[in-house]
Amino acid sequence: MKKTKRFASFLLALVFALSCLTVISFAAVGEKVPFSNSEFFEIGDYNLHYRTYGERSARPGVMLLHGFGLSTASFEGLAEKYAESGYYVVTVDLPNFGYSSRETTETELMSREDVVYALMENLGGRWILGGHSMGGGIAINVATDHPQSIAGLVLFAPQTSREASPLMKSLMTNKYVLSLFGVLFKFGSSFSFIFTPMVEMSFSDKEYAKSYDVLRIAAPLRLDGTGKGIAVMTSHTRGTDFEKFSALEMPVVTVTAENDRVANAKNLDAVLAAAPKGSEHFTVKEGGHMMMEFNSSESAALTLPVMAKCA
Repeated sequence: MKKTKRFASFLLALVFALSCLTVISFAAVGEKVPFSNSEFFEIGDYNLHYRTYGERSARPGVMLLHGFGLSTASFEGLAEKYAESGYYVVTVDLPNFGYSSRETTETELMSREDVVYALMENLGGRWILGGHSMGGGIAINVATDHPQSIAGLVLFAPQTSREASPLMKSLMTNKYVLSLFGVLFKFGSSFSFIFTPMVEMSFSDKEYAKSYDVLRIAAPLRLDGTGKGIAVMTSHTRGTDFEKFSALEMPVVTVTAENDRVANAKNLDAVLAAAPKGSEHFTVKEGGHMMMEFNSSESAALTLPVMAKCA
């Protein structure tokens, strides 16, 4: 009991200290400004932001899901390349990220997979589902849940999650932990000197990181409720059924990078090993964990031939 009280006191002190440090930096956080191609979809307690590229056609649409801490910005270049090739493309801000709504302990929770599928159903048609890192794991789960709606999978350094344990559920909804996450995410995303090393590691390219518009990309992380929402999200993550993934009968292509310093190698190997029969895998030399943003032309060139097989 004494240890618990000491831990709680420590968290409160840390939250207070970080709050003092961030008063000045938060003052100028911008308003939520949708892009010219922004749309919103409401389901239950969720308001999902997504962006569209190209026109609907007889082809399946392409829906792209970003990685942890990221947003639709990750796919701007790639989405344009796919649209130029004749695809209707939708990039999605997953709950708690970008300009989508944030979860709270009062939210009637839905899994990220169910929210994405609800958007797909609302838009209609069949979809080639793409995902980067965390988004790749979510894409796999949606495909195993609803294979009839998915024409194929395009995965960039996919990372799957484990189902949240009872301990994790309890910890990540604790009011002290929620407060800590809230402050840490605002603080960590408000200064380029904190965020730039993360960008360098993600792209595995120091020179590229120097020219990267860090604060523009980090801006959504400073929106109210982000840190707390991510903590709540962590409390109800889903695991991946690798047997169902292996049994999928659809074109699947995976792209990884030689110099990826972010992806969990064991997790990535497990995904590649479980990929359905006939799946294709490409390894690029540059771009690190963010290879599809670093060189969207190369990523498009590698994946479009596989996407052409999706009906």
